[in-house]
Amino acid sequence: MRHLALTLVAILAFGAFGATPVLDALAADGWAARAKRVRGDVQVERAGARTPLQVGDRLGADDVVVTGDDGGAGLTFIDNTRVSIGPNARLEIARYAFRPGDPGAETALEAKMDRGIATFVSGRITERRPGAMQVRTPAALLGVRGTTFIVSTGTPLDR
Repeated sequence: MRHLALTLVAILAFGAFGATPVLDALAADGWAARAKRVRGDVQVERAGARTPLQVGDRLGADDVVVTGDDGGAGLTFIDNTRVSIGPNARLEIARYAFRPGDPGAETALEAKMDRGIATFVSGRITERRPGAMQVRTPAALLGVRGTTFIVSTGTPLDR
């Protein structure tokens, strides 16, 4: 249990990278998020290839972020949703739709988390349309109406 508590503290501290400006330029290019922090072994799976994730890299729908034993990553989405991913995690951006200048446009963030631990701070997507953010795990589908929350899956809690 002590290990879990230390991991959560580390993730929350790592994820507390503060508010950032909305990434309007990414919306025009079809990207969903940008890597703001990367430490240790972090890879992105894209179109069948796996490459190291670097600070500043853009991520889009169908990209998968995979962290190793010493890995962690902080992602900021166009709508200012923030995700901090801990070690030994796998997070897929299954679907993302958000246009900052068009409040009537489709709005959605769907992620799949197969293993690991991550903190989520919802952004403007849930302000615009509560419930538009979903996180799927092997055991549950979380519909998010706007909040900060932690997802832990695939590992024992008392490790």
